[in-house]
Amino acid sequence: MAKLSHLLSDLQIKRWIAKGASVAKSDGDGLTFTLSKGGTASWVLRYRQGAGTRKEITIGNYPDVSLAAAREEARALRAAVDKGADPALQKQERKSRAAAAWTISDLVADYREKVLLPSVFATGTIYYRNADIDQLIVPKLGARRVDQVTSMDIVTMLKDSKRSWAMTKRALTTASKLYDHACGLTIVPANPCTGIKLTALKGPRPTVRKRVMLEADELKALLSGIDFIGRENALAFRILLVTCVRGVELVKAKKTDVDLEAGTWWVPDDSVKTRVGFSVPLPTVVADWFRELIAVAGDSQWVLPARRMDRVRNLGDVPVGRTTLWAAFNRAFERGDIDIRRFTPHDTRSTAKGHLRNLGVSREISEIALNHKLKGMEGIYDVREEIPERRQALAIWADYVVACETGQPPPSPENVFPLKRAA
Repeated sequence: MAKLSHLLSDLQIKRWIAKGASVAKSDGDGLTFTLSKGGTASWVLRYRQGAGTRKEITIGNYPDVSLAAAREEARALRAAVDKGADPALQKQERKSRAAAAWTISDLVADYREKVLLPSVFATGTIYYRNADIDQLIVPKLGARRVDQVTSMDIVTMLKDSKRSWAMTKRALTTASKLYDHACGLTIVPANPCTGIKLTALKGPRPTVRKRVMLEADELKALLSGIDFIGRENALAFRILLVTCVRGVELVKAKKTDVDLEAGTWWVPDDSVKTRVGFSVPLPTVVADWFRELIAVAGDSQWVLPARRMDRVRNLGDVPVGRTTLWAAFNRAFERGDIDIRRFTPHDTRSTAKGHLRNLGVSREISEIALNHKLKGMEGIYDVREEIPERRQALAIWADYVVACETGQPPPSPENVFPLKRAA
């Protein structure tokens, strides 16, 4: 083999790097130094096999791979090409074999790093995905190779978990999302979760629990002495009931999100199930409830800061737990302190929805009050943050709730002007 005439020097390379412009300079016989706009300096060997198309293989980054080392590696690769080898294909095969050797635990780590992100999913989704992974998938399958897990392994995992129908469905969804990621990485050609039928494993889906709408007498019985669950919990429940938000949206409320003078509360994107933030108008009484909570919160950034000292010591300034309010209600129900129908967090929204409709608020405005996205062209083109009809609807609902708490006759539908969407 003839002695090569090298074209590059370390001095030239350092000057190009210092200048920062993207370059691609040949050192001769296919070895090329490249510098990207982002500042990544690399060695690439370009070659042909016979009369075939040109191929290339990355040798490494500079200065991790020096000029002398790059020339040495390029010489070895060219010799392999002369013998009929294809270095780029061999490298891809090595990567494929390495990927194929991934365990479920390896896949989980990559999925969490690239996919399970706050910018992509709501906090609740991330929480439950992680719970399924940590409590079921990794303990059962973590050490198994990704490409060796079959649909039968998934079925056995689900059956052995002895979870409820809904929890089994959630676990299957999590496993399927994990294997979708594996398919994207080309570790497996198909998702083994596809085709698994829960009806075959668990029978027909149980009847979905009907949402509860607390009637006026139930609201009176509940609200008249609600401070027995603790003043902060009671204020949080009142706010939750009147503003129609989801529990996690209130739990994650920061003081800076609340403008008491303007009577607004901004719920940011990362607190919302749909990942789209929205503005909540605050009736005067609700602003007063917020004001009291903010005063009690002291130096914390949260409207509802953590109360347990061990949680504060371990985690610092964090919000109250997601289940704190409902745990207080459950304890009260178990003690017999509440003599009405049992209700869940979501029932505050169905209660508000029902009473808003009874008070003459249109279906459309009541949906907006619950931050449900309108369908069709209306939902596409109405992008207002401040919606006067929503503010008026929540003011009517706040008056109703306060009347129930204070023992006054609540407003009746005939005394409320029918509230419809402005033209």
